[in-house]
Amino acid sequence: MRTLILTLVAMSSLLLSACGLSPVYGKYANSNMDPSVKSSIDSVYIDTIPNREGQKLRNLLIDRMVLSGKNAKAGANYKLVVSSISENIYDIGIAKDDTATRSQIRLSVSMSLVDTRIDGGKPLLNRSLWAVTSFNQLASQYTTLVTEDDARTQAIQQLSDQIVTQLELYFANPAAFEPKQP
Repeated sequence: MRTLILTLVAMSSLLLSACGLSPVYGKYANSNMDPSVKSSIDSVYIDTIPNREGQKLRNLLIDRMVLSGKNAKAGANYKLVVSSISENIYDIGIAKDDTATRSQIRLSVSMSLVDTRIDGGKPLLNRSLWAVTSFNQLASQYTTLVTEDDARTQAIQQLSDQIVTQLELYFANPAAFEPKQP
């Protein structure tokens, strides 16, 4: 019986590996990307984002999007404008003595993709994005600061992933993002 189950699991994994689907997220997502989408994403200039968290977000975006090794404003077909990161921290775990035991960080940004080939720039894509992570409030103040910073870094990574995914979806099918005519 056990051999039969193992055989079925092995056969189903072989069938799934040949299904032709490619990952949207993850480590190998860019390797399976359509070459036209890759070149479009590489032609996006990533504008500066205010504050330290914005610098971290911009660096993550450059790492994921700039495939040619340059993020030059001159010659870029598109410009990505990301607003300053808005952060809110909420206490979600409250002990009997009214002290917080767990907190949640919510980061939000708005992004805009602008076509720089048109005078004045035409906005092509506008999105509001947010990411939520949480961390423990511990007795040690230093440890709490470290876990809070790690949660913030994870939320910035999530925002980066969401922005790149939105751009990939747009460049894969720009017609789907056009306003509907009545």
